[in-house]
Amino acid sequence: MAVTPSDRQVKPEPQVEFPPFTHQLAADVTISGRLTFPSNARIDGRLSGEVKAHALLVVGPTATLQANVSAERLVVLGTLRGNVWQSGTVELRSGGTLIGNVEARKFAVQEGARFEGRCTMGQTASSAPSSGREGPPAARRQA
Repeated sequence: MAVTPSDRQVKPEPQVEFPPFTHQLAADVTISGRLTFPSNARIDGRLSGEVKAHALLVVGPTATLQANVSAERLVVLGTLRGNVWQSGTVELRSGGTLIGNVEARKFAVQEGARFEGRCTMGQTASSAPSSGREGPPAARRQA
């Protein structure tokens, strides 16, 4: 018996409640460079470079980031390849992929998510007294 599209069970995207987004990059957007978001932001497209968010940053399920990221709260539903530094809370949700090192006060990984890298939790550079160094861990090692 052949399986037709109408026979398939479509798994709905999990409903995730977030506050309104002030900034959003749509799924058909590709961008490269350094981005700073002063308020809640969501990325659903492709991005390479560096991202700093002073509030919530959501990496949507269709997003692919090749970037170093710093955010007060980071939620990964898509793919992030790069380091996460000086962050408050990092949530790697089911279906999300994070390949890189994480430096955050809190890091939660849901079942069904993929994480490859090292994690340092607790008092991070964002909550510690300033050392005069900024940027992702790899950039600090080169300094």
